Amino acid sequence: MLFIEIVAVGFLGIASVLFKEKQMGVIRVHAIMPLKKSLFVFSKVLLFLLTDLVFAALMILFNIGLAEAGGILPGVLLQTAILSLIMALAGFGCTMLLRDFKQFSLAYLVIALFAATPVFLAANTSVKMAWINYHPFYHVYMGLKNAFFGMPVTSPAYYICAACVIILLFGIVEAAFRKEMGREG
Repeated sequence: MLFIEIVAVGFLGIASVLFKEKQMGVIRVHAIMPLKKSLFVFSKVLLFLLTDLVFAALMILFNIGLAEAGGILPGVLLQTAILSLIMALAGFGCTMLLRDFKQFSLAYLVIALFAATPVFLAANTSVKMAWINYHPFYHVYMGLKNAFFGMPVTSPAYYICAACVIILLFGIVEAAFRKEMGREG
């Protein structure tokens, strides 16, 4: 449930906020402010990261209790942070690159169909696909799922790849944001 919530709702949530802010002229105002442009991106992504972390922590505490949560909470929150950052940055990037919410809806459909559905099916049903090990969201999903069972990911390559993806996405989003500010005036 947490994976689907972050992938679907997180991706859609940041987009709905940013499309509304684009309509209200927030990006135009921010373009003339004497602040680093990356602070706008950072503030939005940080807000969605914090809400996802609070949601994950509350979900764990309400479902299994405080005593049992202590052992799995750090691992789950780390995996939640990785997934949340990736999805918030992807949603932010799509919002900056696409003109309106109708175009974004198609991107949302692609994320739902090609990112979330095959991963969920391969990990939780008897449906097995040979290519699923090459799907990047499969590894993030399995990291999150295993963290719930007290088996955190120990591979440094996983965390290095996750950090590189987040840094790359942040750079792409910042460039798209600067381009959008140029269009806004």
